[in-house]
Amino acid sequence: MRTQGTFVAVTVLLMAVATRIAASPRLVCYYTNWSHGRPKEYSYQIEDIPGDLCTHVAYTFVGVNEDTSELMSIKPDFDDVQDGFGRFRDLKKRFPHLKLIVTVGGWTHGGAPFSKMASSRQSRLIFVASVVNFMERYNLDGFEIVWLWPGAPERDGKKQDKDNFYYLVDDLRHGFQRANKPWEVTVQVPIDRARLAAGYSQQSLCEVADYIHLAGYDLRGSWGGVADVHSTLRRRPHDLDYFYTFNIEDGVETWLTHGCRANQIVLGLPVYGRTYTLQNPADNRPGAKSTGPGETGLFTNDPGLIGYFELCEKFKDGNWTVAMDETAQCPYAYRGNQWVGYENERSLEEKSKWVTEKGLAGIFVYTLDMDDYRGKCGASYPLVRTLHKFIENYPITDEDFNFAIFRQ
Repeated sequence: MRTQGTFVAVTVLLMAVATRIAASPRLVCYYTNWSHGRPKEYSYQIEDIPGDLCTHVAYTFVGVNEDTSELMSIKPDFDDVQDGFGRFRDLKKRFPHLKLIVTVGGWTHGGAPFSKMASSRQSRLIFVASVVNFMERYNLDGFEIVWLWPGAPERDGKKQDKDNFYYLVDDLRHGFQRANKPWEVTVQVPIDRARLAAGYSQQSLCEVADYIHLAGYDLRGSWGGVADVHSTLRRRPHDLDYFYTFNIEDGVETWLTHGCRANQIVLGLPVYGRTYTLQNPADNRPGAKSTGPGETGLFTNDPGLIGYFELCEKFKDGNWTVAMDETAQCPYAYRGNQWVGYENERSLEEKSKWVTEKGLAGIFVYTLDMDDYRGKCGASYPLVRTLHKFIENYPITDEDFNFAIFRQ
């Protein structure tokens, strides 16, 4: 009886410790395994990751081998030849507190490999086994799926993806249990309700995933024909029809009303801007008509996108007019026919307060290499540092969290 009582006491103690650990707010920082290719000093390396400012770091991206259903590198020249995976693992030597996540998927990966792999239990279990081997090899702590998007025909999706996505997450959960590991399973999800209806069994996913990473960025862009901020917090008068609920507040609400706990949701915020060329330079309000992307960044060189480190340099000439969309809690700036919506210290502070008020699990920042990481405009990582203040000031509660090691 004494042994049984001791076991119960230890179990209760461990659960209490797990509750305190899980109650700590998260700042998940995303590292991209292609940003090392920028020229000269702007080459962003794993060793540049500010592990002291993050609670978790996510390595993006790995892929799914469409032929074998196994996890694979999609940038072997860096991941393997330059030992990207090993250097990522070694971050724990410098930052013992840091939790490491690997992320599979992303935009360029496509949906077809996911759809094929998830279509049968046999292929899903092959995938899970390869994930377990990878996690053990590199001493990782979590695994995230970024399938963009299940059920979307234009992304090679099928109707069956919705159920198969749930089965995949559940198989990962059970695979991690069989391996006797406390690894977390995270799914990244959109705000778009049409996407959710087509490919996401929201309530079921909330039951089997440890965390839901909600992408609160790229909600607008040059593809829409109007110039607007892209990480809108709340709906505005000009957000009509399809865009009426296309904002962070409504996005979080739909997951809460479909069975997710607030402390299960991690909100994604960007540290880059979306650029536009105005149709009429005299009309520079959010929602003004645009003719396409704005000027590309010198180092990111991606139409319609600009890193904050590039944008803050542009602002130094003083010829930009900066304004604030108070409802969206996003700044924007314009000069001539050029327009950009982005995030700054003030907007991220306001969104952090909102996350705290909602009791969410934390924030993920996308991506580290878009902040002013070389400190050309002041202190290095000004936006990540602003988000780190959110971590420092977040009130810790004793609410019972569903920590992965105790998952049943």
